[in-house]
Amino acid sequence: MSEAATAEVNYNLVVGPLLIGTVVNAFVFGVCFLQILDYFAAGYKDDWKLVTLLVWVTIIDVYQTISTILLTWYYVVDNFANVAALATGPWTYASLPIFSTLASVPIQHFMAWRIMRFSKQAWLFVFISILSLGQGALACASATMGLLSPSIASHVKIIPVADAWLATSVACDLSITLLLLYYLNRSRTGFKKTDSIILRLSRITVEAALPVSLLCILDLVFLTTMPDYNLHFMCAMPVGRLYTNTLLTTLNARESLRKTMESSVHNSYQLGSRNLTGRITGGRATEVHINVEQDVQLDQMKSIPTFSQSGEEFYSSSPSSMATDDKRNFA
Repeated sequence: MSEAATAEVNYNLVVGPLLIGTVVNAFVFGVCFLQILDYFAAGYKDDWKLVTLLVWVTIIDVYQTISTILLTWYYVVDNFANVAALATGPWTYASLPIFSTLASVPIQHFMAWRIMRFSKQAWLFVFISILSLGQGALACASATMGLLSPSIASHVKIIPVADAWLATSVACDLSITLLLLYYLNRSRTGFKKTDSIILRLSRITVEAALPVSLLCILDLVFLTTMPDYNLHFMCAMPVGRLYTNTLLTTLNARESLRKTMESSVHNSYQLGSRNLTGRITGGRATEVHINVEQDVQLDQMKSIPTFSQSGEEFYSSSPSSMATDDKRNFA
């Protein structure tokens, strides 16, 4: 490579984003790993299909974290100050979309299944499934084209396919988020207890989905507007881990939600310690403790959708029963 070409290379925008993406990806992987430990420590008795999904995305996350480290090592260590190496991409460079979708597609289908259970509308599952499989196919197509063209300069022709992949992925993620929020909002009862739980579920949904959608949009913008640099890798590297974080956040939130629902629905209505004084056998005051307990099985509730420890959805009490609860709550 000529000295002029060497001088034109901006290491900050070519190698720098790879290093940043690797560090951020490793950090998010650490967060996901802690959540996995929390999941198994909680002792959830989930269906084997859900456990298999968790094991699958964990394997993908471990592999992709290692591959991003190897990619950065290739440019920063093995080819330090070797400008010619920047014109080529190892297999870990082009294969990134494949392994991102190996995590995103099954997680998107899991979320689509949740929406179908909430809404009782099978066509919504089909709609999201088409978007998910479409973005997965486009990701594999762009990765295959990149693997067949080791030269970075030739990757310009891949940009339209990659743009279509990212746009479809954003459409799928936003559809999932909006549909979940819509059906959660429809479950509002007007009673403080149930609405507070719905609000918390909505907040969890937004907090888990927003980072994924934001990174996909930034990835799309950087790839389209600055294709000569690797700025899009800052977003592309950790996005797969964020899908895993979305799944684990949803699953691990069950315990805190269960405790909240137990405090609201599985109540001890303590009417209080009431001193019933009177002239009873010598005029002694008799203290009567009245403790009324209402046991409600969480798996049999029918209003707010979330997930029980068995992996099936459970619901809070219906609006009518909550109204009865509010009237009987003397505490």
